[in-house]
Amino acid sequence: MPGTRRPVVLTVDDNRGLHEVYTLAFERDYEHVRAYGGEEALEIVRGKTIDVMVLDLRMPGLHGMEVLEQAFRLKRSLIVVVSSVIDTSQSALRAIRLGAADYFVKPTEPEVMELVVRQLLAAHGDPAVAIPQPTLVARRVLVVGSDPGLRAALAVALQPRCRVDVAARIGKAVEMLGTMTPDLVIVDLRSASLERVLGLQSLQTMFPEGPMIVIGSADRIGPLLQPAVGPSALVIPEPVDFARLFREIATLLPPDPEGALMKPLSAASSKAVERAVARYADHTVRVAHLSAGTGLSADHFAHVFREEMGLPPMEYLVRVRVQAAISMLRETRDKVSTVARRFGFYDGPHLALTLRRRGLGRPQDFRAS
Repeated sequence: MPGTRRPVVLTVDDNRGLHEVYTLAFERDYEHVRAYGGEEALEIVRGKTIDVMVLDLRMPGLHGMEVLEQAFRLKRSLIVVVSSVIDTSQSALRAIRLGAADYFVKPTEPEVMELVVRQLLAAHGDPAVAIPQPTLVARRVLVVGSDPGLRAALAVALQPRCRVDVAARIGKAVEMLGTMTPDLVIVDLRSASLERVLGLQSLQTMFPEGPMIVIGSADRIGPLLQPAVGPSALVIPEPVDFARLFREIATLLPPDPEGALMKPLSAASSKAVERAVARYADHTVRVAHLSAGTGLSADHFAHVFREEMGLPPMEYLVRVRVQAAISMLRETRDKVSTVARRFGFYDGPHLALTLRRRGLGRPQDFRAS
């Protein structure tokens, strides 16, 4: 009888903690199988029906790219999603050319990963597989800017309602647009040089029809933006009105398959995001600090925030710190202790412990990428 078998997802990663994160995403509607290295994964593909493989690249033994090639020789119809700390367009392009259906840069929210896997299964259309419903389309947003705190604050606020990619430089964003098509691009130009502003021309060339939000001082960079940005660009001036920013994001993103638009964040939650951007480096911040200026008590604010965001305010702040710290580990050669203190961790061991507890590996894993 068609559609009676649960889809089987094989996750391949040498990080045991990450498999626990994957279990949260796949335990309800899928059969979840684990492999801790490439050779073990290939043995499982040889001996068991696997529908989807979520594959790390940098592992002891066989590299993920080798696993990808050999897995397709064993089963051409296999759906492979790469999830790696390697954040380069060259790596993503190579994986896609080898047959990968998608490429994620860690860290990835498990809900977003599960939604993309669900969509890929629906597109594949195996009549024997019972595909979890509904198969909603994940909206995709690209956030570009030199401030890792703002990038992380927007990314965490928009997930899991959107899939969010980030780039520190416009040049990097242009490369990424060669392998993906976002629904919206957000560019932070608050501290941009003339050279950086003019770089918008190349970004606009790669994304000519798509909507774009540019954050920056209208007086300082407005005249420079006009020749670089087409009519689809919207400028949010400094100081950033986060409530307006989230309203515009919700308006510009496409509706889901049922015609529903994404709901913008409330004024209270938007204010909390603003405070997170301003104070992510302060490890003394508590819920009362995030709720200040919202007109709500700390308890009422925490309830409203959790209802909207799906996570408590302090968990939101920790995720912002983690994502911002990971970005800095990738983008700089600063000491781990320096990165940790910059983003609200007590020291390097505190950052390392936080990453390990969240199944994200070690600081040096991101440094090596």
